[in-house]
Amino acid sequence: MAARDDLGPIVAGSCRPMYGSVTAEWNSRKEFTYQWRRSGDSIHITIPDYLDTAPDDVLREFAAFVCRKSRGSQEGFPADVRRYLMSDGYITGKRPVYLSRSRNLAMTSAGDNYDLCDSVQRLLDSGLLVEADVDNAYISWTLRDSVRRVGFCSTMFRVVGVSARLDSPDLADCVRDYVVYHECLHLRQGRMGARGHDPVFRAWERSFPGWRDIERTLSGLGRCL
Repeated sequence: MAARDDLGPIVAGSCRPMYGSVTAEWNSRKEFTYQWRRSGDSIHITIPDYLDTAPDDVLREFAAFVCRKSRGSQEGFPADVRRYLMSDGYITGKRPVYLSRSRNLAMTSAGDNYDLCDSVQRLLDSGLLVEADVDNAYISWTLRDSVRRVGFCSTMFRVVGVSARLDSPDLADCVRDYVVYHECLHLRQGRMGARGHDPVFRAWERSFPGWRDIERTLSGLGRCL
């Protein structure tokens, strides 16, 4: 479905008085990204089409945010934009779009040998994860059996992907569980989190029993978490 065509008129006044002329267009990239191009008193911005069903006031605030960033602001998303992006309705509505643009997901937790949901359940049973960590999450094997990147996480869309290389009877359950745990810790950080592998994250990660040995196993696969 094409994105709505009224973006320009909605955001036209959002960046004044920073810019005299403001134009905008949608982008349809897999990730939630935005850009700008300045020329004198004019600015052209691109806004992710994941916002094409957002309320007009959210679009205006987002456009103004991008314009302030173009002037050097280091601020995060405005409060109303954050609330919208963190809502379950946003996730439910836009995650299918993200998945449709993801070319390396099998779209199933069930592999040839193992189901990733079993890993999640073991982590919950052990207390390493709690229900809130995986609430409204989508977990899938990848199509390609990468050993350089054995897992990834989209915190915005609460999607976890695990390399099909780990769907192997040659690996112990704890190795799969550890990778799932690592990626679900990013979900714990939050949809708008930009903290990555900070000291708090590493402390959580190292609560996993035997993590050093598992890291060595993954390093032997050429891993990159």
